[in-house]
Amino acid sequence: MTRNVSDIYQDLINLSNELEDFANAGRITMSTDDWNQDYRDTKPAVAQALSALQVAIDSTRWMETLPSADPTAAKRS
Repeated sequence: MTRNVSDIYQDLINLSNELEDFANAGRITMSTDDWNQDYRDTKPAVAQALSALQVAIDSTRWMETLPSADPTAAKRS
């Protein structure tokens, strides 16, 4: 793995900002077919998504990535 938790933390912040920008610009609409039984209105759906992202942001804020473990056993031929 080449990514660190700090990269994921920043991605979550960026996603939250991007979603909020789309919402503020009126660029989000909800599906109106019968499959969408959870969120018919955009505002509560966006609020729920932003809230969930904020929980993830808060949860990853103080996480750190441990370095990869180096193998200690000598390779046998």
